[in-house]
Amino acid sequence: MRLVVSLLILVFSTTSLLAEKKVVSPTTSAGNENVDIIATISMTEEEVTQKLGADPGKGIALLAVRVVPKTDKPVDVSPDDFILLAHDDGERSKPFEPAEIAGGGALVVANTADNKTKKTSVSAGLGGMLGGGGGSPGNSKVVALGSRMDDKRQGNTALLQVLKSKQLPQKETVETVEGFLYFPLDGKHKLKNLAVLYRGPAGKLDLEFEH
Repeated sequence: MRLVVSLLILVFSTTSLLAEKKVVSPTTSAGNENVDIIATISMTEEEVTQKLGADPGKGIALLAVRVVPKTDKPVDVSPDDFILLAHDDGERSKPFEPAEIAGGGALVVANTADNKTKKTSVSAGLGGMLGGGGGSPGNSKVVALGSRMDDKRQGNTALLQVLKSKQLPQKETVETVEGFLYFPLDGKHKLKNLAVLYRGPAGKLDLEFEH
């Protein structure tokens, strides 16, 4: 009897600890007269995998985005409308295309300022991959990402299909549209230093993450 009671206490204690450690993904929002945008970020590999239903590997931040048009005029929505900004080092990044994460092409990072490119891996993250120049948000440069085919590397077909099916779609719409964006991010950036910038046809919005 004592053994049964002890086991029950252990189970309840473990369940309580797990509940306390449950991570709630931070959400931020912003809007104007044309559109409302709600964004929820997942920063750890475990949480990203749980939300996505597949593991894209290290160095990926998952952004769940909902775009809500507020007028009868259609809004053009595209993943390229969004930028992830790190206030601490001033770096900005565009989201990955699914093929850049799970395809057979080697990833190439292109600096739009000087047209120089360098190969890197997805796990390099926002700071290491994008250069970490330490500039201020006012003069930081958006880094363009592209892919280049490499016959020595094989893609993950199953992961590629998941990423494509759940990506924020590119479309013109008057209805709410939602989906995921996949940003490069390493572990050194804290939530309080991150923001999502919307720079699309519906205007300019800054979505700050706060504790």
